[in-house]
Amino acid sequence: MSRRREEQDLMDKTILAMLAKGHVHWTDLEKKVLATCHPSATRTRFDNRLRYLLKKGYIERVSRGIYRVTESGEKYMEII
Repeated sequence: MSRRREEQDLMDKTILAMLAKGHVHWTDLEKKVLATCHPSATRTRFDNRLRYLLKKGYIERVSRGIYRVTESGEKYMEII
């Protein structure tokens, strides 16, 4: 597995794990993910991963800026 893929998986898993605990606001999620992930984690990469997770249906927008993990997101989190 490439290093970039490992970093993406780590960020995805971190995002999903935080959302699994309850609904989280985008800015709080961003701060926590950037603080806990690999040093190469940037705002742009965070934005890209969140958009990817949304597009794939692993997370959903509850209301403006508030997100939660979906059932398929929980399954995805188990395999990464």
